[in-house]
Amino acid sequence: MIEKWNLNMEEAKVWLTLGGSVLFSFLLAILVISLDTRLITLIEYFPAWTLTSVDLAREILSLLAGSLFSVATFTFATMLTIVTLYTSNFSPRATENFLLNRVSIQTLGVFLGGFIYCLSSLFFMRSSEDEFLVVSATVALVYAFGAVIMFTRFVYSSSQYVQLEKLIHNLYSEAETVYQNYIKRFEDYRTVKHLPEVEYMYTYTIKANRSGYIEHIHFDYLKSMAVETESLSEVKIRVGEFVSEGEPVVEIRSNKNIEDFVDLTEKVNRGFSYEEQKSAMYDPDYARIKLTEVALRAVSPGINDPNTAIHILHYKSLLEKRLAALPGKYVLMWESDETLEDKEESPELYEGKVFYRYNDFSEDLYKGYWQLVFYMQKDISGVHALFEAVKTIVYPAHPDNLGFIKEYNDYLYNMTSKNFDEQFDLMIIEKDYERIKAIIAKKENENKESDKKEAV
Repeated sequence: MIEKWNLNMEEAKVWLTLGGSVLFSFLLAILVISLDTRLITLIEYFPAWTLTSVDLAREILSLLAGSLFSVATFTFATMLTIVTLYTSNFSPRATENFLLNRVSIQTLGVFLGGFIYCLSSLFFMRSSEDEFLVVSATVALVYAFGAVIMFTRFVYSSSQYVQLEKLIHNLYSEAETVYQNYIKRFEDYRTVKHLPEVEYMYTYTIKANRSGYIEHIHFDYLKSMAVETESLSEVKIRVGEFVSEGEPVVEIRSNKNIEDFVDLTEKVNRGFSYEEQKSAMYDPDYARIKLTEVALRAVSPGINDPNTAIHILHYKSLLEKRLAALPGKYVLMWESDETLEDKEESPELYEGKVFYRYNDFSEDLYKGYWQLVFYMQKDISGVHALFEAVKTIVYPAHPDNLGFIKEYNDYLYNMTSKNFDEQFDLMIIEKDYERIKAIIAKKENENKESDKKEAV
């Protein structure tokens, strides 16, 4: 439930931040109006220097109202300019990183709130024969100083966001956090390379009851459903994938006859969050796609900036090596503390357990680079950077994933070497290819030696 709440809050973050700033200003205006109109009789305890006449307060508030609204308009125009820059030069998916930036939205909210405060105070300000002293102008002056500080932060923050190097680092930092949380989520569970080959009397295919992106899977809920149905449940889809209504999402295998299949389908679907758009909050692949799209835009004919793409490849490989270090392909989750080690596989052994394809490394490695390989295969500097990325990935790779990396190294060599005729270019490609093969062979030998020692 917390994850679902976080997804909903991410979509409403802009309105909550903007609305919170405006609401604060509105409540401040109510408080100050209550003091000025003597509904709250505390103004006589204020220092004399904080009070002004009504005429002076009107002049100050009128001046600040126009100024704050002008700066709010300028802030909004600046935000639109940066969004246009992101869309045309970087990636449309990267605009949300700027729009969800708290400083930008708070700055806009502070200036709009200040405008509302000044108008509200002016509306309720009345002249009188007694010439009441008011505090609204002093509060507005303090508010204006705070607004200046916020605007300075906004200018500095915006200057950081329009720098390509800063954008790449911010996208990488976001993706790294998502990867860390993703790995931590499954690190305590048992992993396997293949699904168990056990037979059950009944197999139930649960289909999606709506269309959308799977942005979160409530595994604790699915585990409780597996216990309730005394079944082995295999989640057929992964976080971030788009599913259509009627597409299989879970396969339940059990020796128990489940009569109310419609109710079961409804219950299981509650474990998935179907969203209209993708989110990087729980989807490491989408966080990585943002980096890939900036790299693709950089190597496009219109921009032609391969050095930026190479720079992004360095950061991308740091993310992929985290997945390369993970063992197995499937994670096995269950509620109890029992261990499955040294037990003979049987249907009863896997009852109440959930299988999830958490690390399909071969597919993720290929899809993570297929567009970049297509656009960079004729640029020798780009080809070298691709091999360097594979080299970064192979060093920490788990033995389960070395075979996939070896196959991908062959694929990358076959895709790129045919595009070059010059000896120097071919020599670079050959050197990169053989170096990765040597690293893989060394790691395989080390693993064999380690297995022999354990066997002894």
